[in-house]
Order: sequence, then structure tokens, then C-alpha cells
Amino acid sequence: MMVISWKEWRVAMDTPLGYVVAVAFLLATGFFFGNHLFLAGQAEMRGYFNVMPLLLMFFIPAMTMRMLSDEQRSGTFELLATMPIRTIDIVLGKFVAVMLQVSVLLALTLFYPATLSLIGNLDSGQLFAGYLALWLLAAVYIAISLYASALTNHAVVAYVIGFGMLFGLFIMTQAMVTFSPASQDFITALSPITHYQLMLRGVIGLDDMGLFLSATAIFLTLTWFQLERRRWR
Repeated sequence: MMVISWKEWRVAMDTPLGYVVAVAFLLATGFFFGNHLFLAGQAEMRGYFNVMPLLLMFFIPAMTMRMLSDEQRSGTFELLATMPIRTIDIVLGKFVAVMLQVSVLLALTLFYPATLSLIGNLDSGQLFAGYLALWLLAAVYIAISLYASALTNHAVVAYVIGFGMLFGLFIMTQAMVTFSPASQDFITALSPITHYQLMLRGVIGLDDMGLFLSATAIFLTLTWFQLERRRWR
């Protein structure tokens, strides 16, 4: 698993695509951070955290779209399948590599609260809860996008599928006020975005943590199952 993770990490950090994604991510987050700061005139990270689920929806499928689809298209997955390596190691190796990449990008955005601390007082507890929620939400997004990459041999198709799944989740969460009370309770309990918004208040609940970890595990399992089907086909 660690060998695969290190290989994917080097590919992500040493290729033009990795640099393009990093620069685009920092430019996008910087725009929304500065826009909210100058419009609201308040030393807070609320605007940044509110827009992050939408931004990650575009960037994470781009980071994962080639992870498994290219392996299947080029035939290297069949080569891996003949080696003494488990399918779950392949899945976890890819997942850890993207998590490391996202963690580095999020760490670079710590420049924003560091800047705000110079002009106002930040709630450190709320800031920690916000970044933890963002990191956990990214893990769910990565697991979903990896599953999309396992469904096809084409990277662009994998991006479209992954983005579509994340966009559907986002729209369902935003539009839940139009549903019946029972449906709203169901979406609130199962939507990662809803639990992300709850954690932005500065309260870290076990139910929130459990939802993020469970959703990540479910989609990683689905990815493993999809690759196992191909391995034994």
C-alpha cells in the first residue's frame, strides 16, 4: 500500500497536472476568502468554509479521475492483479496519496487564518473544528471519486461521473428544505455536507465523525468490490 501511495504521490507532485491543480485551488480559495473579507469586513473564515464543499466538488474528481481508470485502460491493473498484492492495498494506496495531496493544499490555506489573526481575534476552537470537518469531507469526496474512477476506463468519463455524484449530493442537501419533514430528517442524518455545516459551529460530535468515517469506508468498499469484479472476470 505504501509503495503505491508513494508512487501516486510523486506523480501528483512532480507532474504539470499536480502544479496546475494546486495553483488553481489556491487562486480559487484566495478569491473567495478575500472577497468575503473585504465585503463583510469581518475577521472570520465563514465565507471560506461555506464555499469549500463546492470548490472541492470540482477539484477532487480531477485529482482522482485517472487513478483507476488509466490503470484499467492501459492494462497495468491486470499486471498488478498478477502480483502478490491485495486489491484493498491498491485502493488504500490511491486513497492515501490523494489524501496527502489534499492535506498539503489545505495546509497551504492556513495562511488565511494566520493573516486574519493579525487584524482580529479568531476562535481557535471553531477554526480547528472547521479544518477537521473540511478534511473529513474531503476524505468522503475522495472515496466517492475513486469509486467513479473504478467504473470506467476513461479519465474524462470518471471525472463526469464523480462530479455528477458529488453535485447530486450537494443539490440534494441544498434543496432539502423543499422536501417533507421525514425526508429532511433522513437527509440531515446521512448527508456529509449537513454534518460538515454542523461542525463549522465549533462542536465536534461523535455522530458527525461516525458519518464521515462510515461514508468513506462504504465507498472505499464499493471501489474494492468493483476492482475485485474486474480482477476475477
